[in-house]
Amino acid sequence: MPLDTIEPLSEATFKKFAELIEQFAGIHMNTSKHALVEGRLRKRLVALQLTSYVDYFNIIKSDSVPKERQQFIDLLTTNETWFFREEKHFRFLKSQLAVMPPQQKLSLWSAACSSGEEPYSLSMLLAEVRTLQRPWKILATDISTDILAKAQKGVYLKRTLKGLSKQQMRTYMLKGVRQQADYVAVAPELKKKVKFTHFNLMESPLPTQKFDFIFCRNVLIYFDKEHKRHVVSRLVSCLKKGGYLMTGHSESLMGIFDALKVVEPSIYQKVK
Repeated sequence: MPLDTIEPLSEATFKKFAELIEQFAGIHMNTSKHALVEGRLRKRLVALQLTSYVDYFNIIKSDSVPKERQQFIDLLTTNETWFFREEKHFRFLKSQLAVMPPQQKLSLWSAACSSGEEPYSLSMLLAEVRTLQRPWKILATDISTDILAKAQKGVYLKRTLKGLSKQQMRTYMLKGVRQQADYVAVAPELKKKVKFTHFNLMESPLPTQKFDFIFCRNVLIYFDKEHKRHVVSRLVSCLKKGGYLMTGHSESLMGIFDALKVVEPSIYQKVK
């Protein structure tokens, strides 16, 4: 289908899509996201041979096409990330690990893991500080099933990699050969320490285990205050007392939840 046969996304229909993604994922999209939504959803109109965003909205609203609603969520919730993004959090984690007993069991949760760079960064740090033989594990979750599938594979284009040192590349990444020469893959022994699973921060059943560290970064900024409070409450309920919650540098929890103490900007400790 020629792209010029697709009607532009009207302001009224954009608002309807914004209401749906807030309903499904708690994410608030203001009018500044109009072009992003139009561009990302256009490919689905082409795939379904639709010429109108209204028709696509009706499909999502009615859930009449199997798996299309998840496609919609995937397209509007996938964000850029890279290895050891916001390095301050990793330095803080390393400093905390240094004062913990080496044999202490540790559980970490990467609560919006995207394409896997964050949980694999955590596993690299833990492997360096604690070794792979120590009792630690990482849960990695995301609302997007497509991005989780990529994360589970742990395969990345070399030219897209950011944040890894040469030593980390040599130690934790396997170089592709022949047709895969432009790619690298996370070492299998590192992947074994990470469990990936689909999770909606707003409504999925919470993990039964308690965590020492929860990373939920660069996601809360998309929630309004009410939804942010709901998500943070759920996350904090999964933290051990004394455990730490990391948020993005631009995300503040001031006035959101009084069970948390500010340790440093974007680093919070559960005190109640």
